Amino acid sequence: MNDLGTITQMGRILQVNNAMVTEVFTRSRVTGYIDIIYSQSVQNETISEPLRLNASFYTDVLNTFGQHICLCDIEEGMVVDALFSPIMEWRLPPQANAYLIVAREYGQPSFDSTTAQITEVDIDHFLFYTYDPENPGNQIEFHIATKATVRDKNGYPVPFRALYPGLLVNVIHSEIQTEFIPYQAVAFHIQIL
Repeated sequence: MNDLGTITQMGRILQVNNAMVTEVFTRSRVTGYIDIIYSQSVQNETISEPLRLNASFYTDVLNTFGQHICLCDIEEGMVVDALFSPIMEWRLPPQANAYLIVAREYGQPSFDSTTAQITEVDIDHFLFYTYDPENPGNQIEFHIATKATVRDKNGYPVPFRALYPGLLVNVIHSEIQTEFIPYQAVAFHIQIL
């Protein structure tokens, strides 16, 4: 696989997209780890690097439809997108605690992701609005999925009511529906930045 993703920093959280799963170990349906490989540039050369993502009861594991799945549903050769702690144990391979793992078959598209500022939160109807400061006409109405998760800057779960106008968030969501104004999408995971 020559299109492995790289690790990027998103606030206090690290993110990797298009990482290949090389091993899965489960202690229970939700705890264990997955070993992945991702690409990294070293001295103008791209190399593959291993990383172990530890999964706990606090790790959200989703499929490409935004549904929660068991860690044991992930198989070698699948592709994952993940949000994880920047605090790593420097073992072989290096290890980090995963907050979110989205698993998919090779060739399936990944979720859309939007980073924007919240302009309004409607607690009663479980939705919120964002806009892009670079393009104020680009407002999106996000409907919160039934099992959507919200994480604070440190990756800890927080309730939906922790969101407020002015907050910068990264939202993993369904495809944006452009036939409505404002545009609409279903939010599966909200990461506060």
